[in-house]
Amino acid sequence: MISDETPLLPGVVRAYPFSWRFGFIWPPETEESEENLTYAQAVLEACLPQAVPASPEPREEPIVWDREDEEYPEWAGIRAILRERMPYARHVTAERMAGAKAECARQGIETTDFEEIWTRRIIAWIAEQTLHWCGLMVDDEKALTPWLMDLAELYVQRGMAAEQAVWALRCTKAVPESRAALTRLATYTGLPDEIREQIAHELRSCPSRR
Repeated sequence: MISDETPLLPGVVRAYPFSWRFGFIWPPETEESEENLTYAQAVLEACLPQAVPASPEPREEPIVWDREDEEYPEWAGIRAILRERMPYARHVTAERMAGAKAECARQGIETTDFEEIWTRRIIAWIAEQTLHWCGLMVDDEKALTPWLMDLAELYVQRGMAAEQAVWALRCTKAVPESRAALTRLATYTGLPDEIREQIAHELRSCPSRR
């Protein structure tokens, strides 16, 4: 971030070191150190919304092969414009967001509530990848207990990164706290049917680690 720009993300998220070019993914070789686990927890705490978002977040970008250009959702094009201007979380600023909004407007793309919507979506994608790394890549389940389970449950309840949060619980469901969270979520009202079905499936399946 340039010093005279206005940041749109919390400080701990601005320090996120992984590039948007690679989808904000934590590399598989990332060390399971206390420092990295503490940072992952801090990111998830900072990204967690205070309430359920007004509209559901889009899923990942469509696969590039076997598709015609007109099949791509409009938001995928907006994301490409933003990613070019904001290669890292520290670059998510009001000024760069305004530039992306202006470019989208020039292309005839709807830009209502642009900064609010896209700041929230960037936060959601960072949370998804952090949940993915914690749940699927970290082998030391004790180091994740109970903070990951507590946060994953909240993410599902608040409708952000919900599918990835369920997977994080699934991949750690040998831990009692994860299975307890899934059991509570199975009766939580207001969840989308597909999320509820995923939870029911995980509770029926065997409690393997991976």
